[in-house]
Amino acid sequence: MKKKISFVIGSLSPGGAERVVTTLANELSKSYIVYIITLVKSEPYYQVNENVKILYCKESIAPSKNPLQAITSNFQLYRKISSIVKEEKIQLLLGFITSANILTILASKRNRIPCIVSERIFPLFEKTPKMWKTLRRLLYRKSDFLVVQTEEIKDYFKPNVPEKKIIILPNPIAPEITNSVDFTSKKENVILNVGRLTPQKSQDTLIKAFSRIDNKDWQLVIIGEGEKRKEYELLIGELNLENKVQLVGNTNNMPYYYNKASIFAFPSKYEGFPNALLEAMHFGLPCISTDCPTGPSKLITDGENGFLIPIESQKQLEERLNTLISNKSFREQLGNEAVKSTTYFEVGPVTNQWKSVIEKLIQKIKTKAL
Repeated sequence: MKKKISFVIGSLSPGGAERVVTTLANELSKSYIVYIITLVKSEPYYQVNENVKILYCKESIAPSKNPLQAITSNFQLYRKISSIVKEEKIQLLLGFITSANILTILASKRNRIPCIVSERIFPLFEKTPKMWKTLRRLLYRKSDFLVVQTEEIKDYFKPNVPEKKIIILPNPIAPEITNSVDFTSKKENVILNVGRLTPQKSQDTLIKAFSRIDNKDWQLVIIGEGEKRKEYELLIGELNLENKVQLVGNTNNMPYYYNKASIFAFPSKYEGFPNALLEAMHFGLPCISTDCPTGPSKLITDGENGFLIPIESQKQLEERLNTLISNKSFREQLGNEAVKSTTYFEVGPVTNQWKSVIEKLIQKIKTKAL
């Protein structure tokens, strides 16, 4: 009899954590009965296998006007997760992102089942409300395992979580990405960026850099949506780049853009683990990334399979873009090396690492049952 496991996450909207949950849920459904519990109802942005059951806690969640309202709302979410666990006889929970992680730990304790929680970004730079930071500090140690992506993130949590409970696991490249790579496709003079339009992703640095390079025959394409769209539209207008820069928004056809682009630029101020950079490298794109905390330096060896530059260094970004634009053979060389360095992150090996952690807890369940 297959064991029942469930992911817990805010929603299944576009985003790196949501893609990882979807990918892992699809793959793990070959070995387990898999659920995804979302805090709020949402249409899955990424394709979920039909044998993965999606349940939700609320139709919508209004922003809390005061601390009492926030506590009440989250208590209702906790009660709903607990009731789903009980009704569906779920045997293990996997939380993703801070608020869902806290609720996951509380629901698992109430139902006396194990749980794994997972942080997806470097918390030092994350604007987490004080209440959640306090709960995280107090409760993460109560989980069975905390999954992070890098040593730096592990070090951040070590003062409050026993080191033996903190596990570093990579993000998987989604199969739909892997299966869509076309090395025979005709490349266009396109510089690509993928990421939410937020201060963290710093696309304004890229737009300004693009305005100052020899961009005569080149286009800048930015995939993603977010709070900075209006600001970036104004910036593009001020720099007279309306015919040179595209803000595409969200798209379900990322392989199309990866296959036709010639350069990938990633000027983030911080990351957890950069899925978009990993995917671009997997498609053989020569990449320029900031050496931000955390993740890019785990993927790129500067000058060998891509470029690393300092955070917010528009000048170095311009220099690296000019280097790649002017030298097609060097672009191809970096791209070929980038592909080789991403095999470790393919979905099979990564899923097996997650299964190994899950099986440790399932063995505990079996032992208790005897």
